[in-house]
Amino acid sequence: MSVTSLIANASLAVQFIMALLGVFSIVSWGIIINKIIALTKAKKETQNFTNQFNSTTSLTNLFNSVSADPKRTTTAQMFYAGLSEYNRLNKSGVSNKVAVIENIERALAASMDEELNTYESRLSTLATFGSVSPYIGLLGTVWGIMHAFIGLGNTGQATLSSVAPGIAEALIATAIGLFVAIPAYMAYNKFTADVSLLEKKMNKFGDEFLNTINRRLAAHSSQE
Repeated sequence: MSVTSLIANASLAVQFIMALLGVFSIVSWGIIINKIIALTKAKKETQNFTNQFNSTTSLTNLFNSVSADPKRTTTAQMFYAGLSEYNRLNKSGVSNKVAVIENIERALAASMDEELNTYESRLSTLATFGSVSPYIGLLGTVWGIMHAFIGLGNTGQATLSSVAPGIAEALIATAIGLFVAIPAYMAYNKFTADVSLLEKKMNKFGDEFLNTINRRLAAHSSQE
């Protein structure tokens, strides 16, 4: 007996379950690879832009640089949204400090939520695959064992050689279910932690940006 022959000789119901789990595996690995690339890039760009922001001497020059990049992400996008709102309020003649800060806070929060939604997308799919795949595999195993014993009852030969192939092909369904579930669930936990860390860094950047705007508003007030 080989794995391929056991799969080929399994009942149609078990083969369908194996095929379904195979689709789950392909989709989950596609998501895993995509998220590894996206989150690695996001963490690197977040750190790089935060360093740029902390070392810049001109917010205007940094804003012009960020504006020219249509692929800005995470903290760069927050900076763009926050300073754009600040500039709009200035042009509108809004001088109330509290109103300015509240509007910028909303702009930062909206930008951060949009960015995080991008990185959180399809993580629920990984969680679903990680949760249901073992049960789907178990369903295939139960069905396969039931099918094997029905066939055994029809032949009336209760020998190991007659029972073993049917049980072995049924157990493969559970093995495939675990093969799908384990990497999916591990990846879900890892990516959830990465997104949570990214959120903390973006919140910290938002606080630093608001402090900068506060200092600028205070300087303008003192000059009046």
